Amino acid sequence: MAPGLTREEAVMKSRHTWTIAAVMGIVTLLGSSALSAQDKYTVKVPGGLAFSEFRGYENWQVVSISQDEA
Repeated sequence: MAPGLTREEAVMKSRHTWTIAAVMGIVTLLGSSALSAQDKYTVKVPGGLAFSEFRGYENWQVVSISQDEA
């Protein structure tokens, strides 16, 4: 316990510190995911297509092929 603090004050200070650390961690994770999302369309295959050529692929309709044995 820090000198000059009551037990309750020390507990509150500790909780306050942990809350700030948790919020900063969440902000860091959200910021890094936002940066990685911005870089998504800058990826290129060496000697091949750029990922940006498939922009909007998330909205493509799913197509399925099936064969009948008969």
